[in-house]
Amino acid sequence: MANIELDGVNKKIKVDSGDLTLDVPGDIVLDADGGDVVFADGGTNLLKVTNSSSDVVLQPQVDTKDIVFKQYDGTTVATVEDNATFNIPASKLAIGGTAVTATAAEINLIDGGTARGTTAIADGDGVLINDAGTMRQTTVETLKTYIGGFDVSSITGATALDDVPATTDEFIISDGGTLKRIDANFLMNTPCFYAYKTANTTFANSTNVTLVPTSIVTNDGTSYDSSNGRFTCPAGQDGTYFFYAHFRINNYDPNRTSIAFFVNGSETNWSLHEHAPEGDLSGRRPTIHATAIKALSATDYIEAKGLQISGSDDTVTNLGFGGFKIR
Repeated sequence: MANIELDGVNKKIKVDSGDLTLDVPGDIVLDADGGDVVFADGGTNLLKVTNSSSDVVLQPQVDTKDIVFKQYDGTTVATVEDNATFNIPASKLAIGGTAVTATAAEINLIDGGTARGTTAIADGDGVLINDAGTMRQTTVETLKTYIGGFDVSSITGATALDDVPATTDEFIISDGGTLKRIDANFLMNTPCFYAYKTANTTFANSTNVTLVPTSIVTNDGTSYDSSNGRFTCPAGQDGTYFFYAHFRINNYDPNRTSIAFFVNGSETNWSLHEHAPEGDLSGRRPTIHATAIKALSATDYIEAKGLQISGSDDTVTNLGFGGFKIR
């Protein structure tokens, strides 16, 4: 049988073996006027319950140790850790009876976390929004419908452009439903050029003579050379071009008079030739003109050449050559 000793000197109740059970018909009250109730084991203080202005303070008495709350079966339900963290195991938190299923990482995102994924966004994906103070989910598709399209408030530089767009300015286009940026250069009819010459130019009989207009009206892209009458397709400007040329013959003879376009020195088989009408044109100076659509690649050059077959040399005036990119 265990012995119980009341030690009045050391103010202790000592039991030499077994447990001590206090079984009373009423309540057990621990009334410590000093304000602390201390739990110890083998002489080592483990936990102190303190009165702090009527607040109850639970304080571990061993440094780096935690306060652990467990169920009957030993399952940990919460831990007050030494680093001042209140740790609840995953899936163990409920608010108002509703289980909180979000992970700590997901909750941190709501608080402005910086983690970002690279997974593609689908219409059915959820997006968290603040609905007048209440956090709710909506779908990406709903946001797309709400946003609709662009308006002035969507544009960073909302002021009107007061100058001709530069070739490096950009437009937004839909490429099969995908929005993309495109340089204005691809939507403009550039490069473009036109030049003319009013002075007489001699056309030798039965000879293709290059039209070399020297007075430049426009030369956007600086690809027309007024020294040799050539337009050279610049790098990055491959595409389809429209060209036109004309001249007025001074002494018209009702024989063949024409204009042809030459690409890289060779007449293309689809150059356009135009002939003045047959008949008595004495004293008249008809204008011969031609147009052509050509596909050019970078460094290709094109010339317009005139031809007259009258049996002798002749002169022309008011000649011109121009063109622009279609696409």
